Amino acid sequence: MIKGDVVGNTGGQGCGLWSTKLIAMFEYNGDIEISNKLRGNMPDFEWTVEQQLILNHDSNRHARILAGPGTGKSTVMVALLGRMRQSNPDIRIKMLTFTRAATAELALKVEEDELTVPTPSTVHSFSISVLLRNPGTGGFPEPLRIPDSWERMNVIRSSLAAKCGVYVRTLDKLINEMAANWEALGDDLNEALSEDVRNRFRGAWAVHREVLGYTLLEELPFALNRALSQHGNLPGTDYNLLLVDEYQDLNACDLSILRQLSRERRCSIIATGDDDQSIYSWRKAAPQGIRRFPQDYVPSDDYPLTVTLRCGRRIINWANYVIAQDPDRPLSRLPLSCKDDAPEGEVALLSFTDNHAEVRGVASLVKYLVDRRNVPPSEILILLRSDYNSTFSRPIRERLQQLGIEPSDPNYIVDIMSEPDNRKFLEVLRLLTREDDPISWASLLELTKDIGNTFINGLFERAIQNGSRFGRQLLTEYENNFPDSRTRQRTLANELVGSIVDWLRQQDMPGVRPDEGWLAYIDSLAGSSVLPQPTDEFREVLTALDEASDSDQTLAQFLAQIEPQGKDLAQAKSDGVRIMTMTGAKGLTVKATVVAGVEDGLVPRPGGDMAEERRVLYVAMTRSREFLYCTWAQRRTGPTARAGSGALASRLHSNFLNSGPVSSQDGRLFLRRSDS
Repeated sequence: MIKGDVVGNTGGQGCGLWSTKLIAMFEYNGDIEISNKLRGNMPDFEWTVEQQLILNHDSNRHARILAGPGTGKSTVMVALLGRMRQSNPDIRIKMLTFTRAATAELALKVEEDELTVPTPSTVHSFSISVLLRNPGTGGFPEPLRIPDSWERMNVIRSSLAAKCGVYVRTLDKLINEMAANWEALGDDLNEALSEDVRNRFRGAWAVHREVLGYTLLEELPFALNRALSQHGNLPGTDYNLLLVDEYQDLNACDLSILRQLSRERRCSIIATGDDDQSIYSWRKAAPQGIRRFPQDYVPSDDYPLTVTLRCGRRIINWANYVIAQDPDRPLSRLPLSCKDDAPEGEVALLSFTDNHAEVRGVASLVKYLVDRRNVPPSEILILLRSDYNSTFSRPIRERLQQLGIEPSDPNYIVDIMSEPDNRKFLEVLRLLTREDDPISWASLLELTKDIGNTFINGLFERAIQNGSRFGRQLLTEYENNFPDSRTRQRTLANELVGSIVDWLRQQDMPGVRPDEGWLAYIDSLAGSSVLPQPTDEFREVLTALDEASDSDQTLAQFLAQIEPQGKDLAQAKSDGVRIMTMTGAKGLTVKATVVAGVEDGLVPRPGGDMAEERRVLYVAMTRSREFLYCTWAQRRTGPTARAGSGALASRLHSNFLNSGPVSSQDGRLFLRRSDS
């Protein structure tokens, strides 16, 4: 099993989840040859001319690999790594990417039979591992504790808003502004926020995070960037070569980390990515990052990968038409082409009279694919530009269920973890790893009926006065029978804290994962009212994650990875039809894709960056191997009418598809012909 970096509480590797012995070592004898082991799994595999050029790259030089969708960049990266390891066993290499899904894909392709293979990790995970190896350099409360989604929403957000004296919506704007400044390494100020409100927030946040002892995920790369600039050669950064996947997803802070590592450690950078798939401007990433690589790293080599091994010809022809309209796209970019034996693929742009007809049409398309074209539901994606409050996905999901087709929700893990018994189960186990965890105690108080905000806020204020953390203040006041609290709250708090503390101090927790796994150990703790039983759905998730966990993983690390790895598991593997946003589907490959709501007012979104909106659609269109359908509604009523340009009574399909190789046709007639 491939082992991860030091694990934080979220945003980590995801690499242990799908680690398998999949990719064999590569032999280098002038030309690149794939090993017999891999040939056995892929008997028809041959390197393209473009791939062979990359595999002959000199590890002492910088390089950029511009890789279009499905062109085999991850396989090439691992093959290059194998060749470099074979020619220089002492070379120190680190593989980095932005998303956990991309990390998991790399991990799947890593083989460790005969030599030490570096662990792929995200930029956030790498930041955690380096900062934990260098205590005091990160500038965050220690020990490191990153709240999950429920904790952030129900503990951090509400109490910090009260501390700042602002509404939670205003607080969200303040946090987003702060995160943007971390990511862009500059001042990106929201004009709707006054300087007085901003200053009050900064002061309140500094106190709040110290008392509750948390660190936001967004600040980790910023903390590492600052530590590198102030301390130079930090232990844990001693590499000769950095292989960076999805380079176009990195923001100014991430890119600064790489430049500092390259300068301080004199290491080479190999950047792999695709400016045509740069879709994360919300975190201040931009295509210019990968486009200017040859100027940032001189001298460097440039390698294109333009032959897609994924998509059918008609799919690529349509997607090429869309992306070629980007006026900012470098003229030197070559269009994607297909391998000689690529299927033609089936494509269609389908019009429906209104959003209700479109919902029925999308569901009927799925049924057609399953029943007539023998496409497994797990090989079908339904993609949406946005889906706030499940406005678009809910009616599609309900219609699919009416047709006997079970949909999948890639974000279901967040909902499962929000259920009260599952939430208490998690927080008590976290206290088992650290008895005074402030966030866990605050969460348990929040979950306890009739404790009330007055009690919680009083504890918080007294912790500030005493220079203490919230959890430690709680335990101290418990020992003294909560002298400053009302009788009712005192009784409830004594019952809660007393039962948990007594139970915690009776347990003997292993330092690392027992041979039978963490879930078996947790089961051995059952039978107490302190630790609720997880729901059956949650238990299924825990079982899958436990089976994939590393042998030296601590309980704290196992608990920290439940949300991020659970999301990855649901996104990458599903028995049902996956419904998600276009951006969420990046990195996935399926047999069939239905892109719904492809009309002006939704794609592109009003006020959005036109170039990025076009790239988002391009990403959505290049997920499928054989079937690609785009649907649109001529008119919208109800909740979906308020999305995008809600004032439009009548709609047209997206102008990105105007005069393209695929003309719009009546969706009902298409389905009728398909059923005949």
